[in-house]
Amino acid sequence: MKKEIHINVADIEENIHKIFDERYVIIGILGSGGMGNVFYAKSNDALMKKYAIKVLDKNIYRENINILTEAKVLKKLDHPCIPKVIELKENECYVYVVQEYIEGESLSNFIKRNGKIKEKTLMIWMNSIASTLNYLHGQGVIHRDIKPDNIMINKDSQMKIIDFGLARKICDIDKADERVIGTLSYTAPERFIKKKATTQTDIYGFGTTMYFLATGMKPEDMKTESKKSYEIMKKNLTEMTSPWLAYMLIKSIAINPSQRYVNFDEVLYDLEEEPFKKLEEQQKSKQQIALVMLIFCFLFLFGITL
Repeated sequence: MKKEIHINVADIEENIHKIFDERYVIIGILGSGGMGNVFYAKSNDALMKKYAIKVLDKNIYRENINILTEAKVLKKLDHPCIPKVIELKENECYVYVVQEYIEGESLSNFIKRNGKIKEKTLMIWMNSIASTLNYLHGQGVIHRDIKPDNIMINKDSQMKIIDFGLARKICDIDKADERVIGTLSYTAPERFIKKKATTQTDIYGFGTTMYFLATGMKPEDMKTESKKSYEIMKKNLTEMTSPWLAYMLIKSIAINPSQRYVNFDEVLYDLEEEPFKKLEEQQKSKQQIALVMLIFCFLFLFGITL
């Protein structure tokens, strides 16, 4: 995905006017990447609703995955934290996807501006993101590119998972499974040895994304020395976060997929209050035992002195 495509905005505007019967007006460009470009548009009527229009290059997509996968996946989904697809058109060169425009910023930009997140807030965000991914997996779809750049926070502090360009059905396999496509720091270790992406791949992306939010540090690259990288992240989590959060994230980023959470149902269960109450009770119990032993020692010494 290193190849950049450069599209003339005026040409694209003309194409969009034609293919959508002048229903949209291009305002500007939101982003550009290896698979296509995303444009900011408004409806050409009195409402002037805001939209994001993805223009995807068929030739580039053909080298990796089915170009219509993202649009078809999104069109079937109905979740408040996943952008809705409004329209889908294509011509001989491009696929045009009109979808809900998300007003906000990526979590990567948010952390750059504000630093790491307080755990109380992070727990709320974790619950929202895990619930959305649990819904996605429940629909038989994996995202395959979970990272801070692909999660947005809007003005109401709601999480939105975006960029489904690598999404596919859980039971399928494609050419993207034979290559490492995505940001290395958020790529699960099994992907570097050409193992196909699974539910645990998304759980790893979730874990490393939460690691970034919790510590403010970029996750370690697992491509070469995975054990060393894992130990570095484990140490950082142990030192910088509470025991319960460290436990959850260490489990999420385990090198062996079988040692991670089985699914997001398990993640959501561990995010419930009760497991943490038990952890607190265990810690209090240990403190109480230590206090009793200390008192016993003092009494014993006092008894001997008498």
